[in-house]
Amino acid sequence: MNDVEPDKILNLLYEYNPWWRGKEIQIPEYRTKWFDSLVSELDDQKIEIIYGPRQVGKTVLMKQIVRHLIDNRNISPHNIMYLSMDHTSINLLCPEPIKDVVDVYSNYIKPSEFERAYIFLDEIQTIENWSSYLKQFYDLQYPVKFIVSGSSSTEIEKGGSESLVGRSRLRLMLQWKFADFVNFSLFREQRDGSLYNVPETAWFEDAVFKRNANTLFAAFEMYRETLLKNDIDLGKYIMEYLIKGGYPALADADYESARDMLMERFGLTIHKDIMRIFAIRNIKGLENIVLRCAMQSGQVTDYHGFAKSVGIKYDTFMAYLGYLMDVFLVSESRFYSKSDSTFKKGKKLYLRDHPTRNVLIGLLNRRLFEFGEEIGKTVETVVHDHSSRLAYRLEGHLQGNYWKGKKEVDIVIRLGTISIPIEVKYQEHPDDIGGLKECMQEFDSPFGIVVTKDTFKLKSNILFVPLHLFLAVC
Repeated sequence: MNDVEPDKILNLLYEYNPWWRGKEIQIPEYRTKWFDSLVSELDDQKIEIIYGPRQVGKTVLMKQIVRHLIDNRNISPHNIMYLSMDHTSINLLCPEPIKDVVDVYSNYIKPSEFERAYIFLDEIQTIENWSSYLKQFYDLQYPVKFIVSGSSSTEIEKGGSESLVGRSRLRLMLQWKFADFVNFSLFREQRDGSLYNVPETAWFEDAVFKRNANTLFAAFEMYRETLLKNDIDLGKYIMEYLIKGGYPALADADYESARDMLMERFGLTIHKDIMRIFAIRNIKGLENIVLRCAMQSGQVTDYHGFAKSVGIKYDTFMAYLGYLMDVFLVSESRFYSKSDSTFKKGKKLYLRDHPTRNVLIGLLNRRLFEFGEEIGKTVETVVHDHSSRLAYRLEGHLQGNYWKGKKEVDIVIRLGTISIPIEVKYQEHPDDIGGLKECMQEFDSPFGIVVTKDTFKLKSNILFVPLHLFLAVC
């Protein structure tokens, strides 16, 4: 432990681990689906890697696991260590942060070298070669269960797929989907219901792969009826979700407070996450990219023209766009093709985080619904996000595609060999679905989906599904 000052590291550890001093852990009671998933793997030696954007609940989840270990598994508090690796003094105190911190903890805190320890390391991607250090501990078969988190998809996925292949589990944790938001609302209302406990939750996947529009529509009807029987009205939650989105910290915040929190999060993501990981020279240019993405979210974009419009070189724009996608601020939708030769086609850019989009255009309030074009862009952004997550749940990877023949189709996802075109028509009387029909014919799709405001019907293998119902199943 040369050049390491154990006393100073211990001071830092005691600051982050109040349970060592017998203090109660103050955390929210509400638990997401991620909690049960992690608890089920606590006896497995594999390293658990949770990654996703800022403020989606990764730290809260880790501390809920800490409390579960102490309260429900009777694990000694001194056998549990938590540390946020982005603390400003970590690199000053430790030449090799992960090794040094674990060594100090093992030598001064952990009761016995033979007892199992649970080590939680937040924002792990801020440490150089983090995955190599975890690999060493794993391969030496230390009695340690590591649970780590990060907010950079590139750094985390790279570490998980290279150094830690076969040794880790990657868990992508994004902001709450609409179903998560509804479940929290039911919890807040002290209701027993949960969308994930509705018996028909498996019907959707089954119906999709049967390639039958009537079967899928019947499944939607069954799901809707089950919700009504359980007195769950999805419609009453949709407006709030479209405005404020799915960040846990915003659930109980008024619009003004939510605006302040979102702007703070945006600033931290730009100035802390991106600047710390990547060498950025033109912060203004980076911010201009995000602002323009917010203004034209979902529009087909020529990247050369985009770069020129924000006043930066094309190569710089492409690098910055990669950084923004890495920290989950922006997502890309490519042209859907049988041959996958899509690179010359224009791409769509979405501000993945729709409440931040609402903030940046000045409509984080109910006035959003007074502007047809803007609510249309927000709704398409949300549907794009949920569709890609549906594909992730069923296929294991996020998808983002659109298609254009004579007319454009907003979203296309591929489940197995099935191409599913999705058109967003958030209006009273959805029409003009010629592009959807053309796309269905082009890719031999068994059905298409039109996401509507309230219309629910089946017409010629096209399902018209209300937004709240569609989002709930994704």
